[in-house]
Amino acid sequence: MRSADASAPTKFARKRFFPDGWEFCLAQFIELFHRYAYIYRPLSGGTWSSANESWQLSATEIIKAISCANEKFYIGTRAGKTTRYAVLDIDAKSKYHNKKWLEKLLHVLAQAGLTRSSLYRSSFSGGWHLYIFFEEPVNSAELRGELVKLLSLNDFHIATGTLEVFPHPGQGSLGMGLRLPLQSGWAWLDKETLEVEYERSELSATKALEFFLDVLDSDANSFKAYRQLKANVQELESRKAAASKLAHPDKPNNVIPLRRAEKVLPPSEFAAFVFSIFNQLPPGINPDSWYKGRVFHLEGLSGPSQRAEAIFCLGHYFFYGDPGRDLPALGYGYEEERKWAIREFLEARNNGHSEDLNRGRADATAQVDRAANWRPAHKKSVEPKKYSPKQPVSWVRENANRKSNARKRIADALEGIKKLKRSFTTVELQEAAGCARDTLYKHDDIWRADYEDLAEGFFAICPDEYNAVVEAACPESKPPSTSFEKITPPGLLAARRVVYEISVRSKRDIQSRQKTVLRSSEASEKEWRDKVTSLTKETPSELPVQRLKSLLVVLAHYLSLAPYEEDAVPLHSYISGLRLELNARAHGPERLLFSG
Repeated sequence: MRSADASAPTKFARKRFFPDGWEFCLAQFIELFHRYAYIYRPLSGGTWSSANESWQLSATEIIKAISCANEKFYIGTRAGKTTRYAVLDIDAKSKYHNKKWLEKLLHVLAQAGLTRSSLYRSSFSGGWHLYIFFEEPVNSAELRGELVKLLSLNDFHIATGTLEVFPHPGQGSLGMGLRLPLQSGWAWLDKETLEVEYERSELSATKALEFFLDVLDSDANSFKAYRQLKANVQELESRKAAASKLAHPDKPNNVIPLRRAEKVLPPSEFAAFVFSIFNQLPPGINPDSWYKGRVFHLEGLSGPSQRAEAIFCLGHYFFYGDPGRDLPALGYGYEEERKWAIREFLEARNNGHSEDLNRGRADATAQVDRAANWRPAHKKSVEPKKYSPKQPVSWVRENANRKSNARKRIADALEGIKKLKRSFTTVELQEAAGCARDTLYKHDDIWRADYEDLAEGFFAICPDEYNAVVEAACPESKPPSTSFEKITPPGLLAARRVVYEISVRSKRDIQSRQKTVLRSSEASEKEWRDKVTSLTKETPSELPVQRLKSLLVVLAHYLSLAPYEEDAVPLHSYISGLRLELNARAHGPERLLFSG
């Protein structure tokens, strides 16, 4: 019998690297890439080559590549019509391959709305791939165009070997391909220290895929951030054009318009109210947003899921100010003052309705920076049509299979526990089924009835004071005796005993809650006084105009929170001093002397 050829290639064993249960994650990863006209390069030496554009890169080849099991080639893919990620490729020899330029690059992206990105080492050469994920697919050509404009307007040089932008669909060609992630030489980098956090060679295939998909799911930029990127690029282009026009002025126009043409604003529910406050509609104002900001400033958050809307509307409200409440406008040039005013509002007036603020999460106020750099509607770009992705049929089938598998495991675990003929806990059932606690409770129709039936013997092992036995309760816990005690049935006596115990515990709980509320009230009053003391310790005449305006905005809502009248009087006096000082700075002392 002829022996097998030792040099023949062995078939790739997918389950060796990704056992059962990983099909959904693999499908999610493979969906990220366009699989036609792919590129490849030998592991040792050689250059990147293009496959026939009609050939499709199989799912097995992608899985083989990210498992580091391809013994011949590195694999890469080209851009499709849409994409869920962009990559900034920085070579190891590039002038941008250092901490200084990386910080500037991240700052430029954050200013444009792309606050989330992840840094990786692309290969053993040491080059960087900065991935920018999106929650929804966006147009590849449009995304590349916006990123190239953004970086060029901020003095970055886009060139091969220096800084490249992907996707790169090309114009009249197939464009350029990009190496697939998670192949040999890949590493996770810390953006702060630039040190390697994890080497691909140190992780299993499943753990590497899990790390990559975790970032895709939890650290992706929203479609709103993509729209903000386009608006930011448009604003930068207009500013550059205006600066260029100033440097090369056109021939002066001798025609002087007799009257300035005012832009007609769309009808609004609160336009009349805003007009009555300002005696006009200020250019670019959104009456609805301004009015909502006014309500938030007066009343604070009134329910859950209002934090984002409150931040946006307050930024609009503070930008234009409120003459009806003597609040100055914190317009252009007052971005930092608006940030501070919004943060102080969230701290003082969230009324416990924001879970992120209650937990002290650092990203709870991340939107404040964007709101403080708000621009009126006429400077924003036209809202693009939102793309609605369709869920692949394979994903739907996979979810159904996972659900069926979970129900079967829970049912089998329940049958095993029922054979013990004793009560059981949900933790025992969860461990026996090998599923998550949320999954267990999603399918409680399987085990809930048996769980309660097996727990019926609970009261039989309880202390005698809860059983229907005459004179069973201990003397210290007996209820007051009545004239009907001798003729009361034993079961009713026990029931009255339970009701009495419950009523005593209820009164005790009410008293405990009242004490807690009293202590909380005293603590909040002290916190209010400490905060107001820290904000009013400066003399108004020594403060700059920016500080005077921002203090007026912040102290206005602290005045509405004063615990007692004697607390409000000195604060009101201080606010009056701020207004007098601001008025003196604006109109001079003569007007003050003769205004009364």
